[in-house]
Amino acid sequence: MAKGLDIGTCFLVCASKDPKNPQSEIQINSVRDAFLDIDAEASTLNMLKMSNISYVPGADNNVFITGDSALSMANMFKREARRPLSKGIISAGDLDAEKILVTLIKSILKEPAVENEVCYYSIPAKPVDRENINITYHEEILRKIISNCGYKAVSLNEAAAIVYANCEKSGFTALCSSLGAGMCNTSIVYKTLVGSSWSISTAGDWVDENAAKAVGSTATRLMSIKERGINLLDPTEGDSKNLREREAIIVYYKNLIRNIIESVRREYKKDNSKIELPEDIPWVISGGTSLAKNFIELFKTEVNKVKDSLPVRISVVIAANDPLNDVAKGLLIAAMND
Repeated sequence: MAKGLDIGTCFLVCASKDPKNPQSEIQINSVRDAFLDIDAEASTLNMLKMSNISYVPGADNNVFITGDSALSMANMFKREARRPLSKGIISAGDLDAEKILVTLIKSILKEPAVENEVCYYSIPAKPVDRENINITYHEEILRKIISNCGYKAVSLNEAAAIVYANCEKSGFTALCSSLGAGMCNTSIVYKTLVGSSWSISTAGDWVDENAAKAVGSTATRLMSIKERGINLLDPTEGDSKNLREREAIIVYYKNLIRNIIESVRREYKKDNSKIELPEDIPWVISGGTSLAKNFIELFKTEVNKVKDSLPVRISVVIAANDPLNDVAKGLLIAAMND
């Protein structure tokens, strides 16, 4: 028995199979990685119980609303929802982050089916555009949390996990990018072996934060507009009241894509200048940030502008089969073959 756990800045996703039927379809269980603190007044607690809203008691006469409800209430009160993870790793200096993360992980991981059940969990690659980022601490805290749930915890780079879920036809060889909320992770994988991995901090949250600054709004509101649907090739599609916000989001989406492409040019030359891939390889794009309408079309346009100068020969740019869940599915596949 095994499980795959994708620990993202925006969502936690667990992939598993029916322990009584290993040939069954992969089951997905997910929760939004967010919380909001409010005062623990008696009337508030009654409201939360009546509404079946998930919450965790705090230490200073407050409670933490978790999951999607945290985002909805943050928008209602015009506040920013908090996250246990920031920029792809456990929030530094946030004393509540680990407690909330433990609660959220337990809610989707459940009890192990057997003693020391294997759980592969995702970790980001070291960012190349930020200093003093401690991936090792992040990895070990997650290992501790998952182990305390009764599992044998094994870490795997999240972009590399995409290969296991998408690239059987290409011999598990691909350039993969996982576009999350906190980081964009990229890996070059050849026949299941990771040649190189790196991340950049321009990701979904970066788009929301910069677009919000441009129009004088909050990142939580811009994220809500983005998640309701945005056409990256036509900002006029949608509610006219949010046109300026959509235009700002598209500006930063284009910059995000260019940053990813430039990171491939820079990091491949740095780490793989002596590696010659014997064939053209696919570029597989996954992650929630890639779900915007026409994202792959926009990505292809930007790649084609510089395709001849890229150090990796790209056969095709494609979306992952299941962009929100394929990291977790790939982790499960790796765990099942452990």
